[in-house]
Amino acid sequence: MNTTKWVDAIPKIIQPIKKLIPEPVINFSSERILNQLFKDEIINGDLSFIAERIVEIYVKDIDLSLFLTLENGKLKSLKIPQEPDVTLSATGDALILLIYSKVDPDTLFFNRKLMVKGNTELGLHLKNFLDTIEVNQKLPKVIYLMGDRLSDFIYKEKSETIPLN
Repeated sequence: MNTTKWVDAIPKIIQPIKKLIPEPVINFSSERILNQLFKDEIINGDLSFIAERIVEIYVKDIDLSLFLTLENGKLKSLKIPQEPDVTLSATGDALILLIYSKVDPDTLFFNRKLMVKGNTELGLHLKNFLDTIEVNQKLPKVIYLMGDRLSDFIYKEKSETIPLN
């Protein structure tokens, strides 16, 4: 199997595993992780733009939606999907490239690899927030290094399907 096919196979491996994990576990875990990762941003008010609003993050290739809001100074993963104010959707590989700063969100957006639907202003705030995350300072070093390697690999393999420059 060549490497591009291997990268493309990752979602096919993850999707059945995701189906085995109950949604409450996914919601609880994501809520805990996101609150820990963005503790300083929440305290500083950098995420106040999602207070009393619903943001959906949709990972298309594994059919995973997270519905988030900021409530009482914490990110809350909504248990029951609701009508979001904005939906940010992309494939997992595009999100990894974005998170690890291999590709800027505007490039992904203009190449239709990152889609924003709903409240445009809220979507721009979210896109800009994602662009400012310094993942190397947020994640434990070993996890950061593994993700950075994966993102380098995806970057090399996806340069034809995700125009990078």
